[in-house]
Amino acid sequence: MGELPPPGAVHARDHDGARRTVCLMKSRSDIDSELRRLQQRLQALCAELPPDQAREAFAREAEPLTADPPAELDAHIQGRIHAMLVEAGLIEDESPTG
Repeated sequence: MGELPPPGAVHARDHDGARRTVCLMKSRSDIDSELRRLQQRLQALCAELPPDQAREAFAREAEPLTADPPAELDAHIQGRIHAMLVEAGLIEDESPTG
């Protein structure tokens, strides 16, 4: 039988379908570190995959961060991810300031 994930961990899948366990992030520092990592991953995904596939893969990799964020940081997370996707050309900027 498989090993149980540590408390606060969830299973996620990389863009290639490989399963990985990640811990849910709660502090602003942890979240900002993960957002920086996701920014780098998005650049790699865009170089490796067609736009639709890159967007889907990115959504899967970002899921541990977006699934159950701390309420006070949800807007920060969503705003940063939105900006990353716009900058990568994967979505249009439909924000009021865009």
